[in-house]
Amino acid sequence: ILERLAAGPVIGDGGFVFELEKRGYVKAGPWTPEAAVEDPEAVRQLHREFLRAGSDVMQAFTFYASEDKLMNRGNKAGQMIGVEAINRAAAELAKSVAAEGDALVLGGLSQCPSYLSGKGKEAVQKEFKKQIDVFVDTGMDFLLCEYF
Repeated sequence: ILERLAAGPVIGDGGFVFELEKRGYVKAGPWTPEAAVEDPEAVRQLHREFLRAGSDVMQAFTFYASEDKLMNRGNKAGQMIGVEAINRAAAELAKSVAAEGDALVLGGLSQCPSYLSGKGKEAVQKEFKKQIDVFVDTGMDFLLCEYF
Protein backbone atom coordinates (compact mmCIF):
# COMPACT_ATOMS: atom_id res chain seq x y z
CA ILE A 1 0.00 0.00 0.00
CA LEU A 2 2.86 2.39 0.76
CA GLU A 3 4.33 1.91 -2.72
CA ARG A 4 0.96 2.62 -4.31
CA LEU A 5 0.39 5.65 -2.12
CA ALA A 6 3.80 7.00 -3.11
CA ALA A 7 2.69 6.79 -6.75
CA GLY A 8 -0.55 8.69 -6.13
CA PRO A 9 -4.08 8.25 -4.82
CA VAL A 10 -5.30 4.78 -3.92
CA ILE A 11 -9.02 4.20 -4.43
CA GLY A 12 -10.96 1.74 -2.30
CA ASP A 13 -14.34 0.14 -2.71
CA GLY A 14 -17.18 0.31 -0.22
CA GLY A 15 -20.86 0.83 0.38
CA PHE A 16 -21.67 -2.88 0.23
CA VAL A 17 -24.59 -2.94 2.66
CA PHE A 18 -26.64 -0.25 0.98
CA GLU A 19 -25.87 -1.41 -2.55
CA LEU A 20 -26.72 -5.03 -1.73
CA GLU A 21 -29.91 -3.82 -0.03
CA LYS A 22 -30.91 -1.91 -3.19
CA ARG A 23 -30.44 -5.14 -5.13
CA GLY A 24 -32.58 -7.15 -2.71
CA TYR A 25 -29.88 -9.32 -1.16
CA VAL A 26 -29.82 -7.89 2.36
CA LYS A 27 -31.87 -5.71 4.66
CA ALA A 28 -29.82 -3.16 6.53
CA GLY A 29 -30.28 -3.53 10.25
CA PRO A 30 -27.82 -5.28 12.50
CA TRP A 31 -25.74 -5.36 9.33
CA THR A 32 -25.39 -8.30 7.11
CA PRO A 33 -21.88 -9.64 6.53
CA GLU A 34 -23.37 -13.12 6.16
CA ALA A 35 -24.18 -12.21 2.54
CA ALA A 36 -20.61 -13.33 1.76
CA VAL A 37 -21.77 -16.88 2.58
CA GLU A 38 -25.45 -16.73 1.63
CA ASP A 39 -25.11 -14.76 -1.63
CA PRO A 40 -21.45 -14.96 -2.67
CA GLU A 41 -22.10 -14.22 -6.33
CA ALA A 42 -23.83 -10.95 -5.45
CA VAL A 43 -20.85 -9.91 -3.33
CA ARG A 44 -18.40 -11.04 -6.02
CA GLN A 45 -20.29 -9.07 -8.69
CA LEU A 46 -20.25 -5.94 -6.57
CA HIS A 47 -16.49 -6.32 -6.05
CA ARG A 48 -16.12 -6.61 -9.84
CA GLU A 49 -18.11 -3.46 -10.39
CA PHE A 50 -15.87 -1.58 -7.95
CA LEU A 51 -12.78 -2.99 -9.68
CA ARG A 52 -14.06 -1.92 -13.11
CA ALA A 53 -14.87 1.52 -11.72
CA GLY A 54 -11.23 1.96 -10.74
CA SER A 55 -10.87 0.66 -7.19
CA ASP A 56 -7.30 -0.22 -6.27
CA VAL A 57 -8.34 -2.03 -3.10
CA MET A 58 -10.97 -4.72 -2.62
CA GLN A 59 -12.25 -4.65 0.96
CA ALA A 60 -13.54 -7.94 2.35
CA PHE A 61 -17.21 -7.50 3.22
CA THR A 62 -16.73 -8.07 6.95
CA PHE A 63 -18.32 -5.00 8.53
CA TYR A 64 -19.85 -6.05 11.88
CA ALA A 65 -18.37 -9.54 11.57
CA SER A 66 -17.15 -10.09 15.09
CA GLU A 67 -18.96 -12.69 17.17
CA ASP A 68 -19.76 -10.39 20.02
CA LYS A 69 -20.93 -7.60 17.68
CA LEU A 70 -23.39 -9.82 15.84
CA MET A 71 -24.67 -11.34 19.09
CA ASN A 72 -24.94 -7.91 20.72
CA ARG A 73 -27.07 -6.64 17.82
CA GLY A 74 -29.32 -9.70 17.62
CA ASN A 75 -27.95 -11.00 14.33
CA LYS A 76 -28.02 -14.81 14.53
CA ALA A 77 -25.48 -15.26 11.71
CA GLY A 78 -22.68 -15.50 14.27
CA GLN A 79 -24.30 -18.63 15.69
CA MET A 80 -25.84 -20.07 12.53
CA ILE A 81 -22.93 -19.57 10.12
CA GLY A 82 -20.03 -18.58 12.33
CA VAL A 83 -17.96 -15.44 12.14
CA GLU A 84 -14.86 -17.34 11.06
CA ALA A 85 -16.76 -18.74 8.03
CA ILE A 86 -18.22 -15.31 7.21
CA ASN A 87 -14.85 -13.55 7.38
CA ARG A 88 -13.09 -16.31 5.44
CA ALA A 89 -15.70 -16.29 2.65
CA ALA A 90 -15.58 -12.49 2.44
CA ALA A 91 -11.78 -12.46 2.33
CA GLU A 92 -11.65 -15.13 -0.37
CA LEU A 93 -14.23 -13.30 -2.50
CA ALA A 94 -12.30 -10.03 -2.29
CA LYS A 95 -9.03 -11.80 -3.04
CA SER A 96 -10.41 -13.64 -6.07
CA VAL A 97 -11.73 -10.43 -7.65
CA ALA A 98 -8.56 -8.49 -6.80
CA ALA A 99 -6.63 -11.12 -8.76
CA GLU A 100 -8.72 -10.26 -11.85
CA GLY A 101 -7.08 -6.85 -11.85
CA ASP A 102 -4.15 -5.31 -10.09
CA ALA A 103 -5.90 -4.64 -6.79
CA LEU A 104 -4.85 -5.06 -3.19
CA VAL A 105 -7.10 -6.74 -0.63
CA LEU A 106 -7.88 -5.68 2.89
CA GLY A 107 -9.64 -7.22 5.82
CA GLY A 108 -11.94 -4.89 7.71
CA LEU A 109 -11.39 -5.33 11.42
CA SER A 110 -14.74 -4.75 13.09
CA GLN A 111 -15.19 -3.18 16.45
CA CYS A 112 -16.39 -5.41 19.23
CA PRO A 113 -18.61 -4.44 22.15
CA SER A 114 -16.72 -6.62 24.64
CA TYR A 115 -14.97 -3.57 26.05
CA LEU A 116 -18.18 -1.56 26.44
CA SER A 117 -19.79 -4.60 28.08
CA GLY A 118 -17.20 -4.43 30.83
CA LYS A 119 -15.07 -7.32 29.71
CA GLY A 120 -11.35 -7.01 30.22
CA LYS A 121 -8.47 -6.45 27.83
CA GLU A 122 -7.92 -10.18 27.25
CA ALA A 123 -11.53 -10.74 26.15
CA VAL A 124 -11.34 -7.82 23.72
CA GLN A 125 -8.02 -9.01 22.30
CA LYS A 126 -9.50 -12.49 21.86
CA GLU A 127 -12.34 -11.08 19.75
CA PHE A 128 -9.93 -9.11 17.56
CA LYS A 129 -7.60 -12.10 17.21
CA LYS A 130 -10.45 -14.23 15.79
CA GLN A 131 -10.80 -11.72 12.96
CA ILE A 132 -7.09 -11.11 12.44
CA ASP A 133 -6.26 -14.83 12.26
CA VAL A 134 -8.62 -15.26 9.31
CA PHE A 135 -7.23 -12.21 7.51
CA VAL A 136 -3.64 -13.37 7.97
CA ASP A 137 -4.52 -16.92 6.93
CA THR A 138 -6.24 -15.73 3.75
CA GLY A 139 -3.38 -13.42 2.79
CA MET A 140 -4.97 -10.00 3.07
CA ASP A 141 -2.50 -7.26 2.10
CA PHE A 142 -3.46 -5.08 5.05
CA LEU A 143 -6.16 -4.44 7.65
CA LEU A 144 -8.49 -1.52 8.17
CA CYS A 145 -9.80 -0.78 11.66
CA GLU A 146 -13.31 0.60 11.29
CA TYR A 147 -15.12 2.88 13.70
CA PHE A 148 -12.59 2.98 16.53
